[in-house]
Formats: sequence, structure tokens, C-alpha cells
Amino acid sequence: MKKGFKLILWVVGIVLALLVIVSLLGGPLAKSYINRNGERLTGRHVAVKHVGLNLLTGHVAVQGLQIYEEDGVSSFAGFDTLDVRAYLLQLPFKTVNLRHITLSGLHANLMQDGERFNFSSLIEHFSSGDTVKDTTPSNWTLKLYNIRLSHASLRYRDLRCNKELSLPDINLRVPGFIIGGDESTEGGLNLNFDKGGHLNATANYDADKGRYDATVDLTDFTLRNVEGYVQDVIAFEEVQGSLTAHLTATGATTQLLKSRISATMTLRNVDLRDEHSSLAGLDNLTVKVNNFNLENNNLDIASVHLDGLRATYEQWDGYNNISRLMPAKDTSDLKDLKDTNDLKTLDDLNAPPAKKPPLQLRVGNLLVEHCALTYINHTLPDEFSFPITNLTINATNLSLRGDNNAQLRATLPGGGHLMARWQGNLDNWKQHQDLFLTVKGLDLKQLSPWTVAYTGQPVEDGIFGLTSRNSILNSQLNGQNSIDIYNPVVGKKRKDVKPEKHLPLKTALYVLKDKDDKILLDVPVKGNVDSPEFNYMKLLWKTLGNLIVKVATSPARALGNALGMGGTDLEFITVDPTQHGLTSEQYHTLGQLATVVQSDSLIVLHLEQRMPEATNDTVARLYELRNEMVRRYMAEQGVNEGQLIITTGAPTGKKERTGYVVTSDIKIEE
Repeated sequence: MKKGFKLILWVVGIVLALLVIVSLLGGPLAKSYINRNGERLTGRHVAVKHVGLNLLTGHVAVQGLQIYEEDGVSSFAGFDTLDVRAYLLQLPFKTVNLRHITLSGLHANLMQDGERFNFSSLIEHFSSGDTVKDTTPSNWTLKLYNIRLSHASLRYRDLRCNKELSLPDINLRVPGFIIGGDESTEGGLNLNFDKGGHLNATANYDADKGRYDATVDLTDFTLRNVEGYVQDVIAFEEVQGSLTAHLTATGATTQLLKSRISATMTLRNVDLRDEHSSLAGLDNLTVKVNNFNLENNNLDIASVHLDGLRATYEQWDGYNNISRLMPAKDTSDLKDLKDTNDLKTLDDLNAPPAKKPPLQLRVGNLLVEHCALTYINHTLPDEFSFPITNLTINATNLSLRGDNNAQLRATLPGGGHLMARWQGNLDNWKQHQDLFLTVKGLDLKQLSPWTVAYTGQPVEDGIFGLTSRNSILNSQLNGQNSIDIYNPVVGKKRKDVKPEKHLPLKTALYVLKDKDDKILLDVPVKGNVDSPEFNYMKLLWKTLGNLIVKVATSPARALGNALGMGGTDLEFITVDPTQHGLTSEQYHTLGQLATVVQSDSLIVLHLEQRMPEATNDTVARLYELRNEMVRRYMAEQGVNEGQLIITTGAPTGKKERTGYVVTSDIKIEE
């Protein structure tokens, strides 16, 4: 009995001694083996400083491991310390149980050159070429506890695009991770971004129920971290600002598309600049998402709050500052594919995307405030700059389907104000739109570049008001515009400008003004928005131009109405056939007409003296004498000879009023 016990002690002692010897020699042997055979095993030069092994406790420690690039000089990846402790006695029971895994000081330099990465050769080295997958389920259980990644760093560079992303301080914590068991798993990730920002993520997974929940917090993420990637989409010089976000996701791993995702995201102090100036910026944008369902493509946004938006839209001939930001498309890759006749790849590129359910979007509350937008047009003879400040927009329950409502208010140049109410469809805007807009107190000089472009005449003074209702129903536009102008003053025609239309704007405004220096106009606009020639401003000016022509070609009627005299009083000057001179009333009417003609060089006034019945020579001479008196008086009033036509009509043989029929015409130059 004693001999048997002693034998057992000797066996145990020998085993322990062997384990101690292996532990003492295993580390140095492993280090030597790795340093000598690392390149054969991995295809890269590998170096390690220390390997520690203790089979009694299941402890393995590796220090100072480096894997080099293909040149054998530059560092590809490595770590300071890897510390692992395992339960070796569970291996016979097909269980890998690692009680803790700590990896500190991990660093990796990832580089991309087109479609090839600096680790591509490593993948190719370990690839066996065997494409047959083993689908036999494993009966092993993997239990990993206390997983820690501390102070890791990752650097990524795109050599072709010269982009770089650096994550200098990555920390990962996973208390437990089970494969093949039914225990719950949780973990956390912390990392800092090189140019500013911090990410904290936590996740829990219930293996028994197949449920998970995750939370991601991004704090003060500087937009400069992704500047290079955004420049692929928008060709700007610099972007400033930060993003803070809180995101939660819950669901089942077997139905990831049905996961419930909610988030709150805030952009602050954004400034987008090109080489010339600031293109756009904002003080704050906060978006709260109730739920984003990937399966139904349903995005339910609780609220959007935009504060302090600043943007400028500039227009030149054929392009604008938005199109200038769109980088040219690089088709070299596609050309290479065509050159190599890779038809399969081309078919894949041209294949239509997989169909998804249409986006269902709802915004519960939209608030835009303290915003400033500026429109600058460089295509006109004079630069047009129109800043809109104090812009506020309110809307509730916006959706892509059905009608929506929104209200807008803003301050216009010169102390004017804008108010608008909109109702319409977002998904199919041509189906239904209804916009009611009012403008009050706008300094009319702000619109002078447009009057110069269309009529060649600048606006020097006046206050502008507008009430406009425009509706679109099945692509048909019906617009009603009521224009209210006070004390408009138009300058001289510009000789350096070739206007689109030669309109007697000064005459029309003079004629249209009432005794209180007010002008009230109704300008309808109609058209089909599907027409390629559709342009609202051109339609508006065309309609307004036709009205101006109509007014200017009938100045007597319009002036009579404006002066409260009645149209017929100025359209016909009653004269007795036997009258030798002109009365004071007739001179007064001629003076009013002279003022009209002098207001614009395009106006031609025609005075035709009616001779209803045959007369004797004495009366006929009186007709000619009166014509000469009228011609002389109008010349004394400063009327240009080319703007006045005075004639005597042939006898009509009818009994009717005698006198001058007043008509007018416009010398229109096309």
C-alpha cells in the first residue's frame, strides 16, 4: 500500500517537474521559434521580445510582438503585451475556457491602394485555396471572460485619395462572451478620435432568447475626422463643427431588420468653406428619431430643430455655387473594366439596385429659426443680392404622403417682411401645392437689377408689397399676384444694357399711379410645370409686361382713372367745329397728355380730329388751324415731334361728337 502511494507521488512529482521544465523552457523556445520561423509562417518578418508560459496555471504572456510590412522594415502591426489565462483541465471536455484576455498597446497601420490593402498578402498567404466549407456543427464550447483591449491605436491611409483616419486610444471591455452556451454576453468599447471626439459603446446579448440591446454615445466628434471622405461628395476646402449622438438599438439577432433603432443627434457650430468664402453654416441642428425600421424602411422622427442656419446661393451663367461643389466623376475604373472586357463586372455595376419598400417618413415637429439665406445672381447686368434674415419655419406632422402644412416668416432687405403659408404634397409635388405669400414694406430698389435686365430701366425709389396665391394641381399652375407699389421712381434707360423687352415702364408707372402715388395691379400667372420652357419669373414678367404695354397704349383711359376723371374724359377731347381757338379745359387735357408722352420716349400719341359731316372751306380751315395750334402747344410743352401724330379724319357722314380721338402706340424694338 505504501509502495503504491509512493509510486503515485513519484508520478505526480515527475509530471509536475516536467510541467515546470516545459514552462521554464517553453517560453524561450517559443520566442526563438517565432523569431526564426515567423516569416515562413506568415510571409512577413516577425519579431517578439518575450514569451512566458506556465502550464500549471494556464498562463501565457507575450511581450513586444511586431509584424512588419513586406519590405521587412516598416511596422504593420504589433502589441506591447498579450496576457491570457486558461482552464486547461476543461479541454478534455471540449470546452475552451479563457478566464481573462488582456491585450495592451495594440497598434496597426492599414493602407489601401485602390482595391489592395497592405494586409492582402497575409490573407493570400494563409488562404488554402479550398473553397469547400465545412458545415458540420461544432460540439465545442468557447467561453471567453474578462476580455480587455487597452490603449490600442489604429491608423488608416488611402494612398490614392490621400485620406487618413487615426484612432489613437481604443479601449474595449467584454466581461463575457460565450459561443455554444446559453449565458448572456455584455461588452463595452471606448475610443478617442485623433482630431477630436470620443466614442463609448455598450452591448448586451441574451443567447438563450437571442435578444440584444446596444447603446452608442458619440461625444464632440469633430467633423474634420471625416473631412476627406465628405470631399468625395462635396468639393469644399474645409469643414468645422462637431457631432454628438446617442443611439440605442434593440431586437433579435435572427431578425435584425426588425430591430428598433432610436437616436438623438446634434450638430454644432458647423462651417463649410471653399477657397473663396463660407458656403454654409449653422449654430445647432438637433434631430430626435423615435424609430428607424430597416425592414419597412420607416423613419419616424420626433423633432427637428435647426437654429442659426447661414447659406448663400450664387448663380452664374450655366452653373451655381452648388454645382461648383460637385466633383467631377472619375470614370477611369469603368474604362479599365471596359478595356479588359470584364462584362460580368460591368453587368454588376449597371444592375438595378434591389427593390426596397418606399421610404415612410414622418417628422412630428419641425422648427427652423434665426436663419439667414442670401441669393446672389451674377447673370444680370447688375449683380442681384437679396439677403433674407430672421427666417423662421414651423411645421407639424410632415410626411411624404398626403398634404402637409407649414408657416414661414422672414425679414427682407430695407425693413420688409415676408409671411407664407404652404400646403402641399412632398412625395409628388406636382400633384398638389398651395402657397399663400405676402410681402410688405420691401424697398423697391432691391429689385432694380431685374427691372434693368427686363426693361433696361433701374428703379430708384418705391415701396413694394405683394399678395400671391399660387396653386399647382396635377402639374397645372394657377397663380394670382396682387402687387401694391407706393411712389415708384424709375430712372433713365441704360444705354449699356440690351433688355429682354423694350417696355415703357416709366410711362406705365406714371399712368398707373393714383393721386396718392399708389399702384395696384393684379397679375395672373398660368402654366404647365412639366413644360421644359416653364419659368415662373419669365411668366410673371411676360404677364406684367403685357399689362404695361396695354396700359401704355391706352394712357388716356388709365391716366383718367388714376386721376379720378373717368376714362372717356381723356380719351376724347370735345371741340366745337366752328371753334377758333382752344379752351382752358382743352389746354389742361393736352397738358396732361404731354406729361404722359414726355415720361417715355417709346410713347407715340395720336390725336385724330373727327369730321363727321361734310363742311365748307371755312370750317375745314378751322380744323387745320386747330391742328397747328395743338402741334405748337405740345411742342412748347416739350413733346418730341416724333412722338406726336395729329391728323384730321375724313368726313363720316354721321352725326356724332366732334373733337380729338386720343390713342397711343409704343415703338417696340424686338
